[in-house]
Amino acid sequence: MTIRRREIAAVGVAAAALAAVTVPARAQSKDSTWEQIKRTGKVRMGIFDYPPYFLRDKASGEWVGAMVEMAKDIAKELDVKLETVEVGGFGEAVLSLQANKVDMNFGLQATPKRATAIDFAGPTYWIEWVTVNNPKFHGQNWVDYNKPDVKVAVMQGTSDELLLRKMAPNATRVEFKEISQCILAVSSGRADAFTTTVLASMVAKVKNPGLGEFVNPKPRIALPGYIGLRLEDDQRWQKFLNRWAEWNVMLGYNEKRMKESLKTLGIDEIPSTVSFSPN
Repeated sequence: MTIRRREIAAVGVAAAALAAVTVPARAQSKDSTWEQIKRTGKVRMGIFDYPPYFLRDKASGEWVGAMVEMAKDIAKELDVKLETVEVGGFGEAVLSLQANKVDMNFGLQATPKRATAIDFAGPTYWIEWVTVNNPKFHGQNWVDYNKPDVKVAVMQGTSDELLLRKMAPNATRVEFKEISQCILAVSSGRADAFTTTVLASMVAKVKNPGLGEFVNPKPRIALPGYIGLRLEDDQRWQKFLNRWAEWNVMLGYNEKRMKESLKTLGIDEIPSTVSFSPN
């Protein structure tokens, strides 16, 4: 019995020692995002149909848009290739990062809830939230939308939804996954208006002449847009992107990219009140 107990104890000690060596080794062998980019020679961005942030060029079939141009410049600075990975909209921004499907997701607001699950770099631009009405509805200020009998279409799981809940909590929300569904709901009369960013609203108006007024409801709201990243101890990726964002905002490069993306959609006349900088 004594020998048996000693044998068991010896095996237990050996197993514990082996675990102490092998478990950290596995953890250390997992690359951080920065190490992964350097090792593979590519950086992956999440992408989906959301003009003018992301859209497919009809001639080439390639992804283009303001955020794609930003990502291309990031890849150029790193001397790596850019890989676009299709994800299921803003609602999958967190999961696609956590699953290591992508290295960065653009166009995010750094909400406290998201900050519990992912990290951020930036801001890369500032964006204003507006509304587009059905021709029969004439809301001008948030108070006009803040009524139970007013139906406002919104993309679920987005900052659009959060801001609508904040500015018009009494409105009847009609929630959809895609911006195209919001547009259809308003143009068909199923909703009185939809709310989203000034960029998406301008694109919607140009592509859908049956929509009503483009409105800047008061009080006006503008929020910074960030790049979403994985939460990790190695901060080199985040630090690089912070410096990239600071430089490109300060010199007006990102403002130019945002406005150029509108021109590719046939929007040449951009209102003077529309700006993508903090000032």
